[in-house]
Amino acid sequence: MSTDASTHTTLDDLFRARAERHPERPALVDADGSGARWTYGELDERVEHRTAALVARGVRADSRVVVQLPGSPRLFEKFLALVRLGAVPVVVPPAVPEPMARSVRRFAGADVSYVVDGPALLQFAGDEVGVPRLAPLDAAELVRAVSQRAAALDLDEDTVHLAAHPERPVGVPGLLDWLAVLCAGGRVVLGAGAEPDSAFRVVAAERVTHTVLSAPLAGRWTAAAAVTAYDLSSLRTLVVNGGGLDERVARRVLPALGCALRQVFGTAEGLVAATRPQDGTEAAVTGRMSAVSPEHELRVVDHRDREVPTGTEGWLLSRGPDTIRRYWRSPGHDARHFTADGFHRTGATARATDAGLFTVVRGPAVPAGQDTAARVGRRNPAPRSRKTRQHTPEGQTEMTPPTLPYVMPTPAMLPADRTGWTLEAARSALVVLNLQTRFVHPLGQAAAPVAELLANAGRLIDGARAAGVPVIHAVPANARRATGRGPVPYARLTGPAAGAAADAFVTRVEPQTGDTVLRARTCSAFARTRLDSRLRELERDQVVVLGLYARADVLLTAADAWARDLEAFVVADAVADVSAGNHAFALEWVADTCGAVTTADRVSAVFDAGQAAAEAV
Repeated sequence: MSTDASTHTTLDDLFRARAERHPERPALVDADGSGARWTYGELDERVEHRTAALVARGVRADSRVVVQLPGSPRLFEKFLALVRLGAVPVVVPPAVPEPMARSVRRFAGADVSYVVDGPALLQFAGDEVGVPRLAPLDAAELVRAVSQRAAALDLDEDTVHLAAHPERPVGVPGLLDWLAVLCAGGRVVLGAGAEPDSAFRVVAAERVTHTVLSAPLAGRWTAAAAVTAYDLSSLRTLVVNGGGLDERVARRVLPALGCALRQVFGTAEGLVAATRPQDGTEAAVTGRMSAVSPEHELRVVDHRDREVPTGTEGWLLSRGPDTIRRYWRSPGHDARHFTADGFHRTGATARATDAGLFTVVRGPAVPAGQDTAARVGRRNPAPRSRKTRQHTPEGQTEMTPPTLPYVMPTPAMLPADRTGWTLEAARSALVVLNLQTRFVHPLGQAAAPVAELLANAGRLIDGARAAGVPVIHAVPANARRATGRGPVPYARLTGPAAGAAADAFVTRVEPQTGDTVLRARTCSAFARTRLDSRLRELERDQVVVLGLYARADVLLTAADAWARDLEAFVVADAVADVSAGNHAFALEWVADTCGAVTTADRVSAVFDAGQAAAEAV
């Protein structure tokens, strides 16, 4: 495969070279919408006409133009015309809500002064509070990105690439992948959808050789291939992006679909890693990836940006020529998403292997506007009947097996604050949930993230007492267990359900004189307890919540606080759960609906200031 990137300085140079060399070859096929079939010559001619029309409308080389279209012939025509003119396309997914799209238009058009070394492309990368995140690429970086994707996807002139997600032009897969196909001389087929029922028809009709899927879709494809009547023999390479592909599914790709498997990981900020043919089939099946170029650096770190041991799950950081170095005119986002030494926080978790390769365990959260298809994903019908759950005898407990260890979220990866609240020591109380030995020990008191939880909890409890902030412990009452009345979200851990051993607290966080201990009969610390009235007595209208379990007790306590007109602050690195997924879900849900998500360092600073004020008085 070659895109001749070394002899061409712009994306338009690459495309024109292909159009001049093979004007009669098919370039675009719209298999779902208009049914259009454009050759390279026809597409080049349309791009030329569109360029003239843009000039007539006043678009200049110094203009930034928002392109909010799904994968369609119109998208390619408009995008390539803007590139040919020297304007800057600002690519936004079509599903991004209109208020955010307006924000992007205002932000991108705030300054139209021409800068010679400015970006050649801006891609929408997120919709957090504040200005939008736009990932910039200059002309040379755009050519390099297209060339890297052509290599990662194994593209050549015989490639027939199915754009399985035409509604997602940003990220991987996305517009840059489709442009890489054109610059390699292949054909892009804009499909009717990624689900097997519709995609297999297009694969058979267009003799598709390549496509890029998410891990869940890859599983559905391999399952459906066993019973389909469509001819899938043209498939040559299936690329799976984002990590998390089950090894059992990966091993079914070759026998089910008859094609090779590639796994890649990339975001709107750049292509990061990919499996390589020279590493063998086993590396592709197990998802062991390497950086996309020798100059690219990857690190796996904990919540304090310290590298974790080989084989330990941590946050994946990326730095190199294939990843942007900063967002466009957004120093606030830069501070949040890049380390001080220039590594991009990808938002994914990964493990490093002894061979220097990396396995992506879980991809980052998908920005708004990118996840429409995921939300509309297929749901399994409810079973007609369900066996009655067998509850454990009274006095015994159980729980879903933990999937620890995992690392605490770094402050830079917390969900954006939507509350505008300011924590004050004089208004707050510290609510500590479930830090008894029978809950902590089965999770592994010395293992991540429990060790960090206990260290941060102890620090905050000490700081609260010194600042005069009330400390309130909430623990389950003995009757709180799975019974015939319904399931408990976390059937309790192995250990005695009653007696002194059950009531013992972890030494570092045990209650002291002056603390309050409440016994909750449900997951919320407010339900059927004196917590609300106790806070009123103390004249406190803010609660700082920490402890176990993030997705049940912490989440419901924060929600109940909001319902009672109280301000809840959940300490992201002083709560934990049985899995990173549960932890992340709780933080996102609280930030979106009922509270603020903060860190132990920020709360400790507030308590320290409160202590200084108390000493001054």
